[in-house]
Amino acid sequence: MLVAAIAILVASSCRDDHVKIVFDPRPGTVLAYDIHVVSSSTTTLAGQDPKSSSSPPADLTARQRVLDANGGTTRVEVDLERAGIGARTFVMRFDRAAQLTAVESVEGIPAEALGSLGLSEIFPASAGAPPDRPLRPGDRWTIDDRVQLAGMDAPARLVGTGRLVELGVVDGHDTATVSSSTTFPSTSTSSTPQGVQQLSGTQTTTITVVYDLENGAVRYSSAATTGRFDMTLSPPPGLPGTPITGTLTVEVTSEISRGR
Repeated sequence: MLVAAIAILVASSCRDDHVKIVFDPRPGTVLAYDIHVVSSSTTTLAGQDPKSSSSPPADLTARQRVLDANGGTTRVEVDLERAGIGARTFVMRFDRAAQLTAVESVEGIPAEALGSLGLSEIFPASAGAPPDRPLRPGDRWTIDDRVQLAGMDAPARLVGTGRLVELGVVDGHDTATVSSSTTFPSTSTSSTPQGVQQLSGTQTTTITVVYDLENGAVRYSSAATTGRFDMTLSPPPGLPGTPITGTLTVEVTSEISRGR
């Protein structure tokens, strides 16, 4: 009996630094975030010199209201606002790690009012849900998820690796810090009065996320994404003209922190 008791104590002490990261806020929970995004791009069209451009830093706020949760998927209504521009409202799906996996609906101001930013820049596709088991600092896992974002022609596979970096305390809340590196193929088509743009390529993201262990919500994240795409620019439907081909490279860094 004494040996068994000692074995139980030893096993329990070994599990003290194990945690499970699960995004499970109650329906009705409201989360506010401040978002800072910096982006630049280089466009190279056939027969022309490359052209580089940098967008002014973008500061946005996001107010998230949890609608419901089922089977590891949480549906959230997100009001995304840029000062002096306006707001858009999305209904989004997040996985067990609070990462965006799909957009159900969009309403509000036109997307172009937010500038050149897409949802993949504001909510970078990242770690996917960590394994559904207790983890300890240093544990690693393989990422292989299907993601469907607004503007994508079809779902795509997000692949890479994740790691639990450390456990800590932020503002009195127990936290877990996760880092990941992923690649994400993307094919999209967008139309404007000037023509039709088709992009096909891959974006690579490295991200660090600090989770609140109480409900799995994100407290802070920083991400760097590089996208390299083959590009085709075509005239508006019904108008004559020869499509122009080229390449597009996009670099985006973003920081998301808990707001008030």
